[in-house]
Amino acid sequence: MKRFLAIALIAAFAIAGTANVAKAQFGIKGGIYTTSLSKVNKDFKVKDNIGYQAGILYSHHVTPGFVIQPELLFINRTATIAPKESIPGATNEKIELQYLQVPLSIQYGFNLVVVRPYVQAVPYISYAIGKNHNAGAWDDLNRFTGGVGLGFGADLWKFQFNVRYNWDISKVGEGEKGTYNQWKTSKQKGLEVSLAFIF
Repeated sequence: MKRFLAIALIAAFAIAGTANVAKAQFGIKGGIYTTSLSKVNKDFKVKDNIGYQAGILYSHHVTPGFVIQPELLFINRTATIAPKESIPGATNEKIELQYLQVPLSIQYGFNLVVVRPYVQAVPYISYAIGKNHNAGAWDDLNRFTGGVGLGFGADLWKFQFNVRYNWDISKVGEGEKGTYNQWKTSKQKGLEVSLAFIF
């Protein structure tokens, strides 16, 4: 699956590289990026999980309704693992991971003159470049991850509003299980909401 995602993204950039420069649409984007974790110990919950994202994009209109949009993003994922009830010795633990992410937004929509609403499927690959001490050692983490997002959005003038839900298909890591580090054998997922300005 990782190989498929990599091939898809390389193909997208190849298409972008051969596009007519006059039709090129570049942009910058930013927004929030929430994080949830699967297989967290049942006695704990995930909270305070709103991170952020920022980056650049290239939007290539293959047809009036079909758009391929590769992006390069910096993603800050953050979450706090907290006990659901009072557990002796248990404390809240904040986890932060930073990634460089390359999503490929495959969009289909309708040009309604002033606005273009669309739906999208978004395979992506990510590489971890930073973390806090609660995230454990690099040897315990999968620095390369991949996944897919589904969502919708709209283009209005030079602005693009985007909402998608992302599911990692790779585990966060293979570290030793425990009260606080069981998350290492889980997968990340979450909601992304962003606004882009298209040049």
